Amino acid sequence: MTQTNLEGKVALVTGSSRNIGRAIALELGRQGASVVINARSSAQEAESTAKEVEALGVKAIPILADVSDENQVQAMVKQASDEIGPINILINNTGLRRSRAITEMTTEEWRSVLGVNLDAPFFCSRAVVPGMIATGWGRIINVSGLNAFIGRTEWTHVCASKMGALGLTRALAVELATQKITVNHIVPGLIDTSLGTSTDEKTVKKIATVPLGRLGLPEEIANMCVFLASDGASFITGQTLHVNGGALRY
Repeated sequence: MTQTNLEGKVALVTGSSRNIGRAIALELGRQGASVVINARSSAQEAESTAKEVEALGVKAIPILADVSDENQVQAMVKQASDEIGPINILINNTGLRRSRAITEMTTEEWRSVLGVNLDAPFFCSRAVVPGMIATGWGRIINVSGLNAFIGRTEWTHVCASKMGALGLTRALAVELATQKITVNHIVPGLIDTSLGTSTDEKTVKKIATVPLGRLGLPEEIANMCVFLASDGASFITGQTLHVNGGALRY
């Protein structure tokens, strides 16, 4: 058995119908984990991703749920447990990014972003931790964003919520350590979700800020998630891992 073998594990990846979340779900499947594909409303994409994962020889189910709603999260976790087993691996990948100047931002807009970026990881973690404690093993991985560490104009709510998720990570890592549950934080840099088809001037400027001279791939974030979910990372918890090609040396 390799250190990244995840056979017998059940993973929930929020926001996994496309882009980085989809790549994470597929890589978890390649390593033998059953996967819950979550999306808020894109049923067709969620079902398509689930079929791709199942083609790898593991179980996968699509579940539509708004992870900023605690009742929907509880229902999703119950359905997943009933259909494929208790969740051992939680990847909090869902994120909401909306540009709005602080002088124009409404309280509703502020709370909607915090609901997805900060409430959701809390709701999902709270829902799966009892099962992890019962089995004596668990992995929680929160996916953040580079701009939370450097700031960005009109992203006050996004940056604040993503840094809140960092605090959540560190606190849970300490609280759950005795239960053999690790909690870590991945910060993607500039990731190419266009499958290499974007060559516009804006993309060229972005690449110029990356010392490695290219954008990252969704699969490179997925590989880090798989590593942190594996027994090979059993002594890593409470950490922030930047995957950014050197764009931020932190």
